[in-house]
Amino acid sequence: MNECLWFLTLLLSFISIILLYKYMGKNGLFLWVVVATLVSNIQTVKTVELFGIETALGTILYGSTFLATDILNYKYGIKESRKTIKYGFISMIIMTIFMVICLIYKPSASDFSQESLSTIFSFNIRITIGSLVGFMVSQFLDTLVFHKLQKKYNKLWLSNNASTMLCQIVDTIIFVLITYTGIMSFNVILEIMLSMYLFKFMVALFDTPFMYLALKIKKVNDD
Repeated sequence: MNECLWFLTLLLSFISIILLYKYMGKNGLFLWVVVATLVSNIQTVKTVELFGIETALGTILYGSTFLATDILNYKYGIKESRKTIKYGFISMIIMTIFMVICLIYKPSASDFSQESLSTIFSFNIRITIGSLVGFMVSQFLDTLVFHKLQKKYNKLWLSNNASTMLCQIVDTIIFVLITYTGIMSFNVILEIMLSMYLFKFMVALFDTPFMYLALKIKKVNDD
C-alpha cells in the first residue's frame, strides 16, 4: 500500500511541476518550490515503512524541488534558478514564525488541536532549521554544479542527474545531523540518513524524463 502511494505521489509531483510550468511559466516553478518545501517539512515528522525500510516522509516533495531548479537553470540561467533559494528560505521562516505564535496562544477549553499542533510544530522548528541550512547549501551547490556540467559537457541527462544526486547527499547529511543529533543514537541517525538518500536518489533518477518533457514546452507565460 505505502509503495503504491509513494509512486503515485512521485508521479503527481512531477506532473504538477510540468503543468505549473506549462501554464504559469517560471512563476509556476517558483510556486512549486515554496509549496513543496513547506509541505515536505511537515511530512518529515511522519515515519513510514517503504520497501522494507523505515524512512521519513517528505523526500519526494523536497526532492522534486531540484527538478524545478534544474528546469529554471537550463531555460533561464543560474541567476533565475537561485531565486528559489530566496523564496524557499523566506517561506520557511514565515511559516515557522507564525506557527510559533500560534502555539503561544492559550487554547480554549473546547480546543482539541493544541497538543497535536505542538507535537508537530515544536519538533518542526528543529526540522525547519535543518531544512533551511540543507536547502540553502544544497540548492546553491546544485545550481552551480548543473551550470558547470551543462557548460562543459552540454549533456542535459548528465547535468540533471549528477548535480541532483551529488547535492542530495550534502542536503541529507546536513538535515539529518541538525534534526536528529542528541535525539537518536548515531546508528539510528546513520540508518535514517542512508534511507532518506536512497529515496532521494530514486526521485532524482525518475525526474529525468520530466526534465526532457519540460524542454518540449515552447510557449510559456512568464508574466
